[in-house]
Amino acid sequence: MNTVIGIDTGGTCTDAVLYDMESGRVLDSHKALTTHAHLTDGILAALDGLDPDLARSAKAAGISTTLATNACVEGKFRRPRLLLMGIDRTGIERYGADYGFTDPDDIRYLKCRTTITGQVLEEPDWELLRQNAEEWFTGAEGCAVCEIYGIRNGGVLEKKAARIIEERTGLPVVCSSSLFGGLSSLERAASAVLNAGLLPITAEFLNAVTEAFRARGIHAKIYLVRSDSSLMSLPYSYGHAVETLLSGPASSALGGCIMTAKERAVVVDMGGTTTDIALIDHGRPVLSEDGIRVGKWRTQVNGLFASSFALGGDSVIRSDSSRCLSLGPERVIPLCVLASSHPEVKEKLEKVLRKYPAHTLPLHEFLTLGRRDFRTLPMSENGRKLCCRLESGPLNIIEAADFLGTDKYNLDTSSLEKSGVILRAGLTPTDMMHLRGDFCQYDRGASLIAARFVAGAMHTTVPDLCSQVYETISERIFFAVSELLLTQENLHFRRHGITDEIRELFRHQWETRKEGDRSFLDCAFHANVPLIGIGGPIRLFLKDAADALRTACIVPDFAPVANAVGAVTGKMSASCEAEIRPHGLSPEGEEKGDFELVCPGIPPKYFSGENEAEEWINLHLTERMRKQLIEQGASGAIRTFTNSNVITAPVNGIRVYIATKVRVTAETSLAAAAE
Repeated sequence: MNTVIGIDTGGTCTDAVLYDMESGRVLDSHKALTTHAHLTDGILAALDGLDPDLARSAKAAGISTTLATNACVEGKFRRPRLLLMGIDRTGIERYGADYGFTDPDDIRYLKCRTTITGQVLEEPDWELLRQNAEEWFTGAEGCAVCEIYGIRNGGVLEKKAARIIEERTGLPVVCSSSLFGGLSSLERAASAVLNAGLLPITAEFLNAVTEAFRARGIHAKIYLVRSDSSLMSLPYSYGHAVETLLSGPASSALGGCIMTAKERAVVVDMGGTTTDIALIDHGRPVLSEDGIRVGKWRTQVNGLFASSFALGGDSVIRSDSSRCLSLGPERVIPLCVLASSHPEVKEKLEKVLRKYPAHTLPLHEFLTLGRRDFRTLPMSENGRKLCCRLESGPLNIIEAADFLGTDKYNLDTSSLEKSGVILRAGLTPTDMMHLRGDFCQYDRGASLIAARFVAGAMHTTVPDLCSQVYETISERIFFAVSELLLTQENLHFRRHGITDEIRELFRHQWETRKEGDRSFLDCAFHANVPLIGIGGPIRLFLKDAADALRTACIVPDFAPVANAVGAVTGKMSASCEAEIRPHGLSPEGEEKGDFELVCPGIPPKYFSGENEAEEWINLHLTERMRKQLIEQGASGAIRTFTNSNVITAPVNGIRVYIATKVRVTAETSLAAAAE
């Protein structure tokens, strides 16, 4: 028996499994709450539900997390700041929003002049940087540096700027050209900013796993799932946090594929914070042709062709200004969970409901401390005062306002919540599940009181509120699956997005899904693959979405812990894509070069024939990928292979050769990597 450990830490729960690689069986599993204030506690609770002897015998462990995904979707990653060189404020004002840069004032700029080949014509004013570094990066918890053509000169200016910033501020600095090989400077910058902002979050998670394993005498080698479903070793992971952006969704795609043995499917994973949707084809997750996008951020990170959106068991339920249901996008602690660990919460809720049967403010919500290190962070005097008070226990909105001597309408904790220093608790779909009897692990009484408050604000009943929440969740899953499938199938929508007119067709399909032949026109989109449900709550909501798409709904055994299964069934891999294309003259003297080879991270190369270029790829890029895989932590047997794709275009009725794309891949399994 070849036993491995799988762990997935999400925004709500941490799952653990023992998996036999030889038989493909789940030997044991356990689910525990994620403890954000101290992640180790939640991981220990999950591990303690497993057979301890089998756990200690494991030689390898695969781990995944949605913490990075959730941080981006919610905008709660640690505070990074970007230094741009060779790109001015005007460029950000024009194009920055497309890549996630919506505030040009939060970026620092240094003038320099470099060429597209990487030649440095004019260096930045380094003395200006030295004199202003502390002021420029005040309040930041990390820094990213990007020079417009840094990828062409080895990041020489980026590295010098990084050294100065580190010396003057002590902050960790990420150089964009050291992580990513694409020429698009703003995509590299966005990727580097995310990496800088996610480094503390990922390090905290990796340290927590290491600490938990050490405490339980587990000596397995640990590997983390990347956004493309491949694995990387623990040491490598510390510097590549941004590659975990879709770690959780990648694991759920793998887990859904392994546990159902389906070659083609849509995997829908509903967790506490997000719902993640991915595609399976030929038994493997479908990857994005371009860099992945998460929330507003457009990156150069290789990853799934997937959709992640803010909808989960912990999405906040409120009444909006029109007395209609508002669901998400913010994640909060379910009140049933908070009341289970703080029994006084229920009594306080009853007091609020007696005094305010309905209100425009969410007076039923509570604030609790999220980060124990708040004293080391910059914040207002009132913010620090409130955090100190929350060390003694949670406060509701009225109590917090009274404590600070302000009116409840003026209480503003948004910045503290965004940084994760303060966590909010409120009414959620998890509370609704308690009321309907679909999930009954925590304090149902607290859920009922809060539901009465929100239902009163909406002028409706608690049963009707439950029905609206369930219907809305199923509808949003249907819309998200439909949009992902349509963008996968149609290049136009992949490039330009789904229009409001198409969404109106989706809406019509959803609203008329139960009418059958009574409708004059059947304009339904049909899914040709099944929907596989992953995650604890998905069984309650996926079938309606599948029925509307006229396809099957599959919720496999161990669906609630499928992410942890996916974490141990991935492969370690490294790949790159080179393009061979016709070319005139080489810029290097008078040497002829009929074919140009372009590959990220390598200066263009020129060859007299296409075969010569392919031979160079097979010799040099194959070895480069092998070394990169070893750098990621691989050992043992490594397999390498190449795939070629000839690109042509129609010209005057005939197909004309454009280029040949060659992908080189090196890979090994988790079991082999752990030998």
